[in-house]
Amino acid sequence: MLDFMNGYEDDGFNAADSFVDREKELPTKLVSIYEIEFNPLNDQGDTEEELEAFAEAIYEEGQVRSPLNVYKKIQDNGKKYMLLGGDRRLHALLINAKKHEDAQKMVSIIIENKPKDDVEEELKILELNEHRALTPEREKKLVKRYLRIFRALEEQGRKPRGIQVRRWIANRMNIGETKCDKYIHEIEGYTRKVNKKSKNPAFAALEQNITNVTGAKAKVTDKSVTLTFRYKDKKLNEILSMLGVASIDVSMLDWEKQYDINGDEIEQSTITDSQEYSEDLPF
Repeated sequence: MLDFMNGYEDDGFNAADSFVDREKELPTKLVSIYEIEFNPLNDQGDTEEELEAFAEAIYEEGQVRSPLNVYKKIQDNGKKYMLLGGDRRLHALLINAKKHEDAQKMVSIIIENKPKDDVEEELKILELNEHRALTPEREKKLVKRYLRIFRALEEQGRKPRGIQVRRWIANRMNIGETKCDKYIHEIEGYTRKVNKKSKNPAFAALEQNITNVTGAKAKVTDKSVTLTFRYKDKKLNEILSMLGVASIDVSMLDWEKQYDINGDEIEQSTITDSQEYSEDLPF
């Protein structure tokens, strides 16, 4: 990483002092770019080449007009403020100040309240730093940062209520929930859990025997037996006879409609060319 402070000599004069009311701190003020410290919680992952290109674009534009977001810190090494929002812009300003004598060295800042912990601070950083068009790799990296924050909030009992983690992250990144869910699964290395109860071997054997005899799909539990038949109309009476149910005149059936066992039409249903009939036999 470039040494942005190399060659800089601070003469102790801050031009902002000439017009800022020192007895009444303003939420927005003009400060030296050298008074702002980069936040160790903010890892944008930009390469030096990308930062150089961004700095050149800012220099050609003239200046950074939008304020940086900071909070006050205990002053050390001349740093009065900790950066929250504007990481790339501050990098660019420092690069230009080193390369060009006429480069911008004062920047407008908005002083935020100091976050109460690292979780709140990183969330604030993510909210304040603009989300540029990202490669899939950087997009996944950003999802990972939000996911870490969400899990930390869970552990602290501060989990956002009434919203799933994928929606919470997707809303902040302006990406689809399905894509976000895919990233989460890749990051946490898990698949959705499906709770499957072990089948009673005796019931399983009985189901197979019933299917072999009747041709029906059978489901046997300790409380009921369910048989599911698939049939064409010519098979209907055979099934009804097998079950001991009175046969019906199949010629009355209109396969554009659905009828119950008594021949009464069931409204708002659609029948395919393969019909289904289920019979529950309670024990």
